[in-house]
Amino acid sequence: MIICCMEKSLFEVAGWSEEDCILSLGCGAAWWEIKQMAENAAGELLLLDPNKDVLNWPDVEEGLSYFEKHYQTRVGTAIQILHAEASAIPLEAASVDQVWLLNSLHEMDDPASVLIEIDRVLKRDGCVILEEILSGGIHEGCGKRLFKWDELIQLFREVDMRVDFQTSKDHEADYIKFVR
Repeated sequence: MIICCMEKSLFEVAGWSEEDCILSLGCGAAWWEIKQMAENAAGELLLLDPNKDVLNWPDVEEGLSYFEKHYQTRVGTAIQILHAEASAIPLEAASVDQVWLLNSLHEMDDPASVLIEIDRVLKRDGCVILEEILSGGIHEGCGKRLFKWDELIQLFREVDMRVDFQTSKDHEADYIKFVR
């Protein structure tokens, strides 16, 4: 495991390629994911959130328009919207290269079931990229309890995943890369 004390970007941690299929769980309106694709394209970006009022094509198109204008480039990554619970991902087994949980795992009702589903859809050499505040306190945005480091590690151990890399995202949150 590598632990880095310097702040890193999501791309520096995840390092996806232009051929990779990335699944983002609990992505909301997906502005963060669209920004990442404007900066570094992937083959396909699958956006999963159960809330159709939050994740919808008009909002995704607004995000695309904003970041294409900001970066003066077209986002070439194919994007697909999936409305489902993260504990029942509507994809074939071993079909994605990376799964992103960007400030979302703590909001999910049954994180253990979510990780079982991630394990099912993730390719053998794939990885999970997690962004979380690991204070164990209450998240001020959603009011749900945040994980502590040891709780998170144990949860991923239950699906035979380990930390490959950890670094600060900013003064509050960490990026953690999990692999098998």
